[in-house]
Amino acid sequence: MTTRTVLITGAAQGLGAETARHLAARHWRVVVADLSAEAAQRVVDELDDAFPVEGGHLALGVDVADEQRVEAAFAALSSHIESLNGVVNGAGVLFRMPAEEFDTASWRLQLDVHLTGAMLCSRFAFPLLKRAGSASIVNVGSVGSTFGLPGRLAYSTAKSGVLGLTRTLAVEWGPHNIRVNAVAPGYIATEMALSGFRSGALNRDRIIDRTPLGRLGEPSEIASVIAFLLGDESSFVTGAVLNTDGGVTIDGTF
Repeated sequence: MTTRTVLITGAAQGLGAETARHLAARHWRVVVADLSAEAAQRVVDELDDAFPVEGGHLALGVDVADEQRVEAAFAALSSHIESLNGVVNGAGVLFRMPAEEFDTASWRLQLDVHLTGAMLCSRFAFPLLKRAGSASIVNVGSVGSTFGLPGRLAYSTAKSGVLGLTRTLAVEWGPHNIRVNAVAPGYIATEMALSGFRSGALNRDRIIDRTPLGRLGEPSEIASVIAFLLGDESSFVTGAVLNTDGGVTIDGTF
């Protein structure tokens, strides 16, 4: 069986790391990309030990918000691999503050990481994806792509933009046999949500009551959806947004 290669940004922790493990267990060769090269290497060491593949998994330190660094990272990656079968744009950062107090630096950073970063990584990955003959990009959106998130102005704006990026790339790159889709997680039991519960920014009971399935999602459940969108089972799916939120964005009960 030919080993497929996927690059995942923000893969040293949270949903990214869980997705890396999930795909490595299914015989993907994973490029773990993260702002911290050391943290990325720790995940790679774990993957190499548990899910060895020919050539080994790879660690890539990259600031997805910096165009020159993204270009340099993909140039370096091209010396190790001939093609990419998948890209998961999952790098993220979150600051909470009222809109009237939102500082411009925090605004720019969140848009640069979530939205510009996804664009840059997709753009520089394009030659490697095209060379694979058949490839898939999965962008990580959010419930914030659907409704407003008080206190998370830049995050919600960026995640809304991710959907426009997804649809446009799907249209432009479909003729190259590159599919582009998005997954939009709800409230998942990761550090991002747990920190909100601890700080009081999020009310756990209200969120669970508002979610039709009555619970938080697990990181493995998002990883499974990403694997589906990357894989052959979704070979005629492109430009789609798959809400993976326990039904919170479709519940009109008040």
